[in-house]
Amino acid sequence: MKAWRELMHTRTHRDQMPLKPQVVADALNDLLADDAIISTDSGTITTWAARHIWIRRGQMFSCSGNLATMAPGLPYAIAAKIAYPNRQSVAIVGDGGFTMLMGEFATAVKHRLPIKVVIIKNNTLGMIKWEQMVFLGNPEYGVSLEPIDFVRFAEACGAIGFRCTRPDEAHSALEAMMLAHGPALCEAIVDPFEPPMPPKVKTDQALHMAEALARGEPNRGRIALTLFRDKVTDLKGK
Repeated sequence: MKAWRELMHTRTHRDQMPLKPQVVADALNDLLADDAIISTDSGTITTWAARHIWIRRGQMFSCSGNLATMAPGLPYAIAAKIAYPNRQSVAIVGDGGFTMLMGEFATAVKHRLPIKVVIIKNNTLGMIKWEQMVFLGNPEYGVSLEPIDFVRFAEACGAIGFRCTRPDEAHSALEAMMLAHGPALCEAIVDPFEPPMPPKVKTDQALHMAEALARGEPNRGRIALTLFRDKVTDLKGK
């Protein structure tokens, strides 16, 4: 666990661009109240939340039990705020999951529920993309999302939105969201090529990944560069 925590610390303290989702999750972790209720979606977002939000005694954490249902993070946060009106209710979701039930943000505005929503925005269905490559050996297909300006969406709903695009903006943007009165969200625009690496990479996973790149993965150059840079960063952190 000591080695694992050191590795997680290395991955959450990177100042490189594009912004890494781990940096955002870690910044959020520092702003959570001791009795906060945290909700998340399924997908790569589950990885970032589970690894970098350190649940403390007195807090509560919810995600889909089978790690398959998309979009529960926002309605979970609404339900939590209704059940525990005096506790901080925060959802950390992906842009793919959020767009599936984003209308429920207007529900929070309607009922004056001061939930906070962190949207990890990479304009892709991340888990599906990596599963296509690592499990099947296929290039990504049909996983790109049409970009949405979630700050303007929040404003259109009658709430407030914030945005961060750089590592040095993450903490301040999230803090502003947490301090806002009423429902608020923060759009964190992150690196779409940051892989949700497993603790140990299996041989068949590495082979499938190589096969996907060789078969014509359209972003193979960026993916290979990200994997190389991440490995270098991890080694420097040891």
